[in-house]
Amino acid sequence: MKPVERFQELKKQHVVADDIALSNLFDSLEPVTCEEIRSKWRGGGFDTGHWLLQVLVDMKWYGKWLVSKLDAKPLICFDEKGNLSSSQAMNGEASLWMMEFRGKVSATVVYDGVPMFGHLRKVDDNTLLGVVNGKTLPNGQEVVQDGRHQYFYLERVAEFPAKFVE
Repeated sequence: MKPVERFQELKKQHVVADDIALSNLFDSLEPVTCEEIRSKWRGGGFDTGHWLLQVLVDMKWYGKWLVSKLDAKPLICFDEKGNLSSSQAMNGEASLWMMEFRGKVSATVVYDGVPMFGHLRKVDDNTLLGVVNGKTLPNGQEVVQDGRHQYFYLERVAEFPAKFVE
């Protein structure tokens, strides 16, 4: 099965109980550069039981806006008025760096205020699969919970579905 077909199959599952399937898919994908992912993205997560997915749901996370290497807005969220803005819940925004993770160098979202990384790989020209990695957050939450990562995806969009407010 082609990686894009496997991705679509996993995306349709309400709960992905098998982290190994996501890990194997991620490992099979090609790297991306920081330049080729500069765009607006709608995001989604895979429900593997990791705590981070519920945090994103509670934040009303829409996706990411990867403007440039030093201007990455990883937590574009809806506010109470239905507008979108860049949440500062992780003590700042982020930048993009090429980093090695699981044997390949690829674009990575490096958070400014917490020890957390979103490693990205290419599903196709308009879809990315990501895996969250890092150390313990200041609130005591383990980013890698019991050896398990949170997986997410990004789908390129031309425009946000709501007004973006600074």
